[in-house]
Amino acid sequence: HPQALLHQKRYSIGGAQRERDSSREERSVEKREAMKIALLAFEGVGHLNPQLALASKLVARGHSVCFFLASNKNEDAIRALPFPKEVKVCVDHDRGSVDWKNLDPSDAKVSGLVLLLAKITVEVMPRLLDELRAWGAELILYDAFVQGAPIAAKVLNIPCCCTVTITNVNGYTLLEAGDLGETEAGRRQVLENHRNSKTLAECRKVLLEKYGYDIFSHGIMLNSYLPTGLQVCTGIKEFEQEMPEVVRDIYGDIDKECVYVGPMLISKEEGRIASQEKLPKKQWIDDPFPYDRLRQYVACPFYSLPLFPYSL
Repeated sequence: HPQALLHQKRYSIGGAQRERDSSREERSVEKREAMKIALLAFEGVGHLNPQLALASKLVARGHSVCFFLASNKNEDAIRALPFPKEVKVCVDHDRGSVDWKNLDPSDAKVSGLVLLLAKITVEVMPRLLDELRAWGAELILYDAFVQGAPIAAKVLNIPCCCTVTITNVNGYTLLEAGDLGETEAGRRQVLENHRNSKTLAECRKVLLEKYGYDIFSHGIMLNSYLPTGLQVCTGIKEFEQEMPEVVRDIYGDIDKECVYVGPMLISKEEGRIASQEKLPKKQWIDDPFPYDRLRQYVACPFYSLPLFPYSL
């Protein structure tokens, strides 16, 4: 239940106690007041579909959900979803952009996606804050790629929950690209390359001056967690990687507080969004989740590989 997110520390207790608390939550659902929940989505369907599955349950329990989108790519598909009641969709059609032809040489060692998301965050933050205030958001659910969400939660002083749609909360996309991601020294060099980027430094300056948020010291881009928030991962705890020390310098023991919920799948009938225009009539993701088959891989040195498609 989303109101339990207001007290996220309770999720760090033992499994048996968590089960008892979960049972109590189910019994008391009807007694709780409906909440206004802002859902800040990333347009990639592997990121979006688990959020749709979660949103459908929240709406079914009487909560109001508003999708805040940085483009209209999935607007029509979301509006057409078979939710139990209508959801609100707010689209920012004037997001930031990057002048790719005139980038500074210092930007060459930084992912283009990171540069773009940073520029979008700077551009949309004032409007996003105004929209969240006007709608009266009481909780923010957001994808880890959406850098503006933890900033908004911090500025507006409302609870937030990050949906981590990769295999585990310690899968740091920014640090895993290329050979540098294989060593601690290499991972520190990756972060240093980002700090030296002229474009990112300009974005940092704006966000720090306006909102008190430092994109270099308050978080890891593409894994925009808020240490005082709640991280919910669609992976499995037993497959969790060890947190890199360079990340622990920023996030501390945030991985110990993460809640693993397993895959949050949504069927085609429930409104799953696909990136392809033409799809086969039946896809593997429409089959029942293969729990029995996956148990075979637990003892295998490469056990995470067969799971990976289901974690999306």
